[in-house]
Amino acid sequence: MRRDNNQQHYLPSVDVRELAPPLQDEIDLRDYLDVLIRRKWAVITVLLFIFFSVAIITFSMTPQFKASGSIKASAQSSNLTKFDSLEGSVLKTMEFQQTQVKLLQSEQLAIRVIDLLELTEHKVFNPDAGKTSEASSVKGIFDTLKDFVRADDSKDSVSLLSEEAQQQILYDTILSSFKERFKVNPVRNSELIELSFETPDPMLSADITNAAMEEFINMHMDGNIRSSKDASRFLDKQILSAQIKLEKSELALQEFARKIGVVSLNPKLNMVLRQMEELNAALAEASANRIRMEARYEQTQGSNSTDLTRISDSLLIQNLKNQYAVLKAEYEDLGATFKPGYPKMQKLKARMDELMARINDEKAIIINSIKNDYETALTTEDYLRERTELQKQRSLDLDQKATQYKIYEREVESSKSIYNTLLQRAKEIEATVGAAVTNIQIIDTARPPLYPYKPRVALNLLLGIVLGLFSGIGVAFIIEYFDNTIKNPDEMTDRFHIPVLGLIPYDPTAVDNRKHMALQFYNNPRSPVAEAFRTTMTSVRLSVADDPPKTILFTSVLPGAGKSSLSSNSCLSYLSEDETCLLIDADLRKPSLHRIFKNGEKGKGLSSVLSGMAKLTDAISKTEYEGLDFISSGPLPPNPAELLSSKRMRQLLNLVAQKYDRVIVDGPPYQGFAEILVLANMVDGVILVAVEGDTPREGVKHFRKSITNVGGRILGAIINKSGRKKGYSSYGGYKYYAYNYEYGKEDNS
Repeated sequence: MRRDNNQQHYLPSVDVRELAPPLQDEIDLRDYLDVLIRRKWAVITVLLFIFFSVAIITFSMTPQFKASGSIKASAQSSNLTKFDSLEGSVLKTMEFQQTQVKLLQSEQLAIRVIDLLELTEHKVFNPDAGKTSEASSVKGIFDTLKDFVRADDSKDSVSLLSEEAQQQILYDTILSSFKERFKVNPVRNSELIELSFETPDPMLSADITNAAMEEFINMHMDGNIRSSKDASRFLDKQILSAQIKLEKSELALQEFARKIGVVSLNPKLNMVLRQMEELNAALAEASANRIRMEARYEQTQGSNSTDLTRISDSLLIQNLKNQYAVLKAEYEDLGATFKPGYPKMQKLKARMDELMARINDEKAIIINSIKNDYETALTTEDYLRERTELQKQRSLDLDQKATQYKIYEREVESSKSIYNTLLQRAKEIEATVGAAVTNIQIIDTARPPLYPYKPRVALNLLLGIVLGLFSGIGVAFIIEYFDNTIKNPDEMTDRFHIPVLGLIPYDPTAVDNRKHMALQFYNNPRSPVAEAFRTTMTSVRLSVADDPPKTILFTSVLPGAGKSSLSSNSCLSYLSEDETCLLIDADLRKPSLHRIFKNGEKGKGLSSVLSGMAKLTDAISKTEYEGLDFISSGPLPPNPAELLSSKRMRQLLNLVAQKYDRVIVDGPPYQGFAEILVLANMVDGVILVAVEGDTPREGVKHFRKSITNVGGRILGAIINKSGRKKGYSSYGGYKYYAYNYEYGKEDNS
């Protein structure tokens, strides 16, 4: 088929590119509530599934009884003596409590308890214990079904082993089960350790817990005794070695002392050292005495020698001075009456001179005595200094000989100290072996529990509800994340910048009756749907107030959005405004309007006119609604895109736009077809019909970009079937149109 240049000129262009407008997201709690309400069945399904799963598992579990006790593990042991135990250095470390916890969790303690209580013969740990061969051959339905689904090959392989190997495997299994059931928890900031054991038998749980605490103390005591005995044997060997070494060092010291002629270096026992000490003390005393004597002697050589202490302290001189003073007083009294030549006064004068001579003689004697004392002290000091130097030389000679002696002596003292320490330690260990002192004490013994520890039915069911609820919410948001459809009319404006012209509420009665929905505006003008069409078409008129669009194209992203019903109702709404309207069914692939206006007969229609097989006047048919004409799709052509992009289609639209007030074109869906791009360039405006929960976002995005690229004008979007999938923020959730237009009716009552 030949295409003319004019037809090719109107084909859509894909050269124009436009960036998608950014979405201004805002965190709104109502959006999350809307997701949960719309996905409520997913949340409820997951919640019920998890809840009943938890309930079944909980009620099928065997009740477990937990018995608990506590012990005190002190890092400071109560020793009977001043010495610490051999493990004292370990017990006093910061890791002592953790060490005790590991000992409680050790296999050694578990083996002691298992052997003590003979748990290998208990049915809790060995289900085959006490069963006869006949009873063991009988299996329940559950066991039979389990063996059928998954055969247990391990039992068959174990049965082929020797009896000793089977017992070892059984013992290892019991030991592993014991360690799983036995719990050890240290109490923080204390020396207490809590122990617990859980089994289906409450009495058995208490017995095992108490046995574990007692055996732990016994194990600790046995370890102390064993360590003490090992240490005693070791110390006996060390003591014997130290004794031999001590004897050898003493013999070597005696031999060397005999060789150098020294009895001892102790000043109390050694003559040279003792004399040296005595001479040093005597020399120091003689020097001090000489200094005192020298000071006195120098004082006698001065002008005030009469003021010497020894002279003033002399009793004889004091008596003589007293007698002299008495005679002098008497002489002065007589001198007042008599002359010096008086015989009595001459006698007194002679007596006074005699006393003064004696006083001077006594002073001279004292001064000579001080001089003699000084000379004696000086001679004594010189002698002692000479003797000290001599003795010092002898001491130096002794020190040179005593160096090796001191080495031998220190070796003797060291050997003696080691020997005494080892001997004392050995006696200490021997004294404490039988005492068996331990720093582990039982604080609380375990009692048989009255109620099972698990399963905790109420808690498990509550956790099941919580887990199910959160899982359901998570599943709801996951589904919501992968559901890339329009959920809210605001998305059209916020995300794609396409104004929302109106919302058509969902009418359940029109699901199976398309003709009823297509004529809703005419048949039931007071219905919520009719009122919504009035509001919507008013928005269309006001969208371009200066130049309202005459040719309007209705389309949708996907089929089933209700664009044909909205097209027919839009025409009926224009009729109510006394406007003439032409409805064109431009869906040349799957038309539907002929079933409403031509009783299902297509006849001559749009395809006939565009292909030149009919005139325009022959294709336009009158409807039963005055002012509304209709052009059906006509026979379905093999090339609908080429027909719609032809020059005749543009001429047709121009002709009918001059004759009618409004021309409504019902186009095919956008996705997958090129007709919409062709028609969008020919009409005054395009209206997109979208459905909440059905129209994909990517489709709307591509629709907007493609229409803009071909130069089309998007008037806005109409949200059809609003409120079908109700949510918290859904417009239908507010019963926006629920008044059913009852307002204005007269009350006949």
